[in-house]
Amino acid sequence: MACIGRVLDELPPAQRAVVLLRDVEGLDAAEACGVLQVSEANQRVLLHRGRSKIRRALEKLLGDE
Repeated sequence: MACIGRVLDELPPAQRAVVLLRDVEGLDAAEACGVLQVSEANQRVLLHRGRSKIRRALEKLLGDE
């Protein structure tokens, strides 16, 4: 969990916001778009990039153990 928190803190603000809204708060895509005032396509890109960075950090952490 500490790794995820650290990576979240390092994400660009828009990516962090989308990941938090979708994966932590449980909002659906339309709700997140409304809160952030972004298009659905932009929301998808931001979410994908944010999740990818978190996934890479976890893979690195688990690979080091």
